[in-house]
Amino acid sequence: MSSTQAAESIHERFRELRDDWKSKTRHLSNTAQIALVFSYQKIIGMGPDVVPLILSELEKEPDHWFWALEAITDENPVSESDAGDVEASARVWVQWGRDRGLLAE
Repeated sequence: MSSTQAAESIHERFRELRDDWKSKTRHLSNTAQIALVFSYQKIIGMGPDVVPLILSELEKEPDHWFWALEAITDENPVSESDAGDVEASARVWVQWGRDRGLLAE
């Protein structure tokens, strides 16, 4: 499998899991419940390859990706004052990704 095919496979698998996660969590508000959905856990299990994909999702539509990002990267750039604010947290993580070259400007 070429690196292009591998990247496409990762993208495809991520999209499938993302869509499943979103459909199963659309009526949930508890962050822990949202993060414990099996498809979300599978995304975390995909590791660092999905970080740019998650950041791209955050850039398009802020959502509860922070648990996954912290689990995969072992970092949390969000300040205590922004914790709990999905839009502010998304902005911080998107900037974090840009600063590391994981997301285009």
